[in-house]
Amino acid sequence: MRLAIGAIIVIVILLGVTLLSGGSKSAQTTQLKLEADAVIYDVRTPEEYAAGHAKNAKLLPLSDIQEGALPTEDKNTAIAVYCRSGNRSGQATALLKKAGFTNITDIGAYSNLRKYRIETTS
Repeated sequence: MRLAIGAIIVIVILLGVTLLSGGSKSAQTTQLKLEADAVIYDVRTPEEYAAGHAKNAKLLPLSDIQEGALPTEDKNTAIAVYCRSGNRSGQATALLKKAGFTNITDIGAYSNLRKYRIETTS
């Protein structure tokens, strides 16, 4: 019985160390991928876009989407959206899907661009 309890304690300690260290190395280095021809939309404000954005990103503020503006691409085109924190890109994704766009990737926060290996202007 003491041996079983000792084994459980060792396992719990090892799991705790693994979780505290951030998990496995492969999880830390995972790169996300977009379709090569994906059109990237920045759904932040014009001021935020001017301060720095993904290279080749088109500006389409969430407020414009909420007022009915939509991407000019075909509804089956691969489209990716991002914003400052991920909130607006999530809203934009939902609105674009509701409008019939079928291939949307929500990158989320601007800081996630590097996970997709997307270069920025700043």
